[in-house]
Amino acid sequence: MSSSTPGGRRRPPQEFALPSGKKVIAALADAVPSLRRQYSNSSNDVEVVVQGSAEHTNYLKQSRQHHETRRAELKERHGAAFDEWEEVQNQLNSVTAQLSRMSTNTSGLHGNFGKFGFDAGVRTYDDGQGEANGSGEGREPADETHHEGYRQVSTIKLAKRPVVRQWFHRNVLWRGSEQTEIMAVELFFDLLYVGIIHSNGEHMSEEPNGEELLRFAVTFIMSWKIWTDVTMALSWFETDDVLTRLEILFEIALLLAFTTNMTNCFVDDPAHNTYTQLVSFYLAARLLFAVHYVVIAYLVPMVRGAMITSAITVLVPSALWIASIHVEMPGRLGLIWPALALDMYGSGIFIGLFRYARSAGADTSMGKKLNKLFEFYPAMNIEHKVERMNAFVSLVLGYSVVGILFQSNGGYNVNAFLGKAVLGLMQAFFFNWIYFDVDASTINVHAIRHSANGAVLWQFAHLPFVMGYIVATSALSTLVLALDVPNTERDQLRPPYSVRAEEHLSSGVRFFYCQGLAIALLSMAFISLSHSHRTPPTMRLSKPVRLINRVLVCIIMFLLPMATHLDSLSLISTTLGLTAYVLIVELWGKSCKDESFFPGRRDVSKMRAMADAKSAETEVQGTDNPNPGQMRADRMPLDQNDTAAF
Repeated sequence: MSSSTPGGRRRPPQEFALPSGKKVIAALADAVPSLRRQYSNSSNDVEVVVQGSAEHTNYLKQSRQHHETRRAELKERHGAAFDEWEEVQNQLNSVTAQLSRMSTNTSGLHGNFGKFGFDAGVRTYDDGQGEANGSGEGREPADETHHEGYRQVSTIKLAKRPVVRQWFHRNVLWRGSEQTEIMAVELFFDLLYVGIIHSNGEHMSEEPNGEELLRFAVTFIMSWKIWTDVTMALSWFETDDVLTRLEILFEIALLLAFTTNMTNCFVDDPAHNTYTQLVSFYLAARLLFAVHYVVIAYLVPMVRGAMITSAITVLVPSALWIASIHVEMPGRLGLIWPALALDMYGSGIFIGLFRYARSAGADTSMGKKLNKLFEFYPAMNIEHKVERMNAFVSLVLGYSVVGILFQSNGGYNVNAFLGKAVLGLMQAFFFNWIYFDVDASTINVHAIRHSANGAVLWQFAHLPFVMGYIVATSALSTLVLALDVPNTERDQLRPPYSVRAEEHLSSGVRFFYCQGLAIALLSMAFISLSHSHRTPPTMRLSKPVRLINRVLVCIIMFLLPMATHLDSLSLISTTLGLTAYVLIVELWGKSCKDESFFPGRRDVSKMRAMADAKSAETEVQGTDNPNPGQMRADRMPLDQNDTAAF
């Protein structure tokens, strides 16, 4: 029987009998249809239900009540002998339960809960004892061979039935216990976005005006949608066959062709306009996913409703894109922006219907139909999504380092060019610090797990953050090469940097740089807002106060282009100072009042005492800890006073 859930050690169907004699079989969702067909013509009274469903629970309660009644009758009949036997049985059950504790629904998710926060609505469909593949790829038992003296081997197939990683079923998230990691093919896919960002940024630095900003916004959102499609598909389903990798390769080729037509898509000359080619390659990439969803809907009936609606969200905006080819500018924008809105947020319509059917509309006729259509809905894998987003943000922040590079034209020149480049590097470092080490630290519950609104805010706030930072970086490269401050001579630069150097800053460069940084910093505030952070009672500044401070700095940055007397060095220095101020407030505000922010004698003594205690613990660790290198459970710190900020 083919599987539509990830491979690994799966729970077998559970069988038990009701007082009436009916046999009940509780199986995983993907096995229910085949089992029902198997027992449909059976002479025995058999009913197949989904494990963990309300029917499963009710039948178990009926069986328990029946056996409790029989237990009372036996106790009355046998007296003391029954009590002694029951005590022995209870002890045996207790030991057995402790031995099988790793088989519980959440046993394999302790690491996931520790990193992203606890959620009582998360369950696992395996026993939590399988090991995750180093590449983040799932494996099925049929694909594995093991011989004495040899390591376990996984054989890749040409094509496999799609395998659902995790899904929602009646307000419960079912997922594997293993942690999903980024695959090598995904990192290869991200490499193409280095070229997309560089091409867009370089072209914006040459022509910093409104038309160029419009072109960048349209083309980058289109490329971002392709990235999110690939990320979501790899998060929903296992991809350990050759056919899927070839599909990703085809997507990469289409994205490459799309990239080569970005810069001239809005030019007035029809002979050099590439809008038709741009849309053609974009639609080819999107329609490939529509075909992908339809095929999965046929192969995996479990998620058929979700896949059909996903295909619809591709087809409807595709009609608008095709129509936009036959309309000239600026009327074309009247079709482009609705198409982009449907591409980015169209799936939210069906997700809203899914949530309505699970809550307010559960008892309505429409809600019952939607519940039948969306009984199983594929879910986002939290660790995969977070790691993919972190990798993309690292790529964007890395572009800011590339944007400030230049080449000197001989001699030992420690000049203003180098000084501005170093300041730009510090600013990128501070943004990286805030995103990864401030906002992403001390998280109690991650936004994706915290709430549906938090997950939406977290996901959609990343787009303006990335776009704003790319726009600012494109202007930063112009500011670094500007000749408007002392000790900046054109002959100190090697071509082509000397050609790009400008003596005066245009208003477009100022607006791109300052307002791009303001939008990026404001988006980071929304990303931080979406999480639930741990808040010790003695924290110096609460999270709302720190976020308000960040918003005020964003307003200052947004208005900074009006200070036209500031030269390139002053502009970079000012924004760097504001960014450093935000970082200092965050670091100081997250510290506790009962601990000194600056190291003193008390802290040095405390550190020495902790070092001595650690040394003493290390000496005896080999004797009282059966697992050297791991902290004992009775010595793990636990702060009982931590609370959630949101």
